[in-house]
Amino acid sequence: MNSMPRPTAWLLPAAIAAASMAIGVPASAKTAAHETAKVEVAFTPGDDIAGLIVKRIDRAKATVRLQAYLFTDRRIANALLAARKRGVEVEVIGDAAQQQAGGLPHLAALDRAGVRVFLNGTLAASHNKIVIVDGGLAGATVVTGSYNFTHAAQSKNAENVVVISGNRAVTDRFVENFETHRRQSTPWP
Repeated sequence: MNSMPRPTAWLLPAAIAAASMAIGVPASAKTAAHETAKVEVAFTPGDDIAGLIVKRIDRAKATVRLQAYLFTDRRIANALLAARKRGVEVEVIGDAAQQQAGGLPHLAALDRAGVRVFLNGTLAASHNKIVIVDGGLAGATVVTGSYNFTHAAQSKNAENVVVISGNRAVTDRFVENFETHRRQSTPWP
């Protein structure tokens, strides 16, 4: 019998989202309070976060955007490659210093497969860990949290992700932030 916990899902009521307005959420994010989102959470050790991310990438119809500080997980890299082969537009932003240190070994193969790869070295650390699936579409999903896209994050660390879908305002903010970081980045050498 597998005693590993499973990701938890629930609907985020508008009242909880509205509470964010009281703590200074930017005006452009306030529209999120009027929508309901499906929210799932997962934790390591225990939950298969890499598998959860792969499933979201496998469902992509138009775009996948991934921003990574570290990225050594082969399953996630293979899911991105498969998405690209299906005709999905895939973009990845990695931390430039981590690339130099060997923490992003899959980027060259992704670039060769037609993935748009960028390196961000404008900040002390490009520390976002984000996957945006079909941003701009009604079924858009964002995966974010402490989880680096690594084997260690899955098997050795205490990590978390939050999966948010069904809230266009939230996903649009993540897309906007991704595009800001992409503009600050340099294309793969």
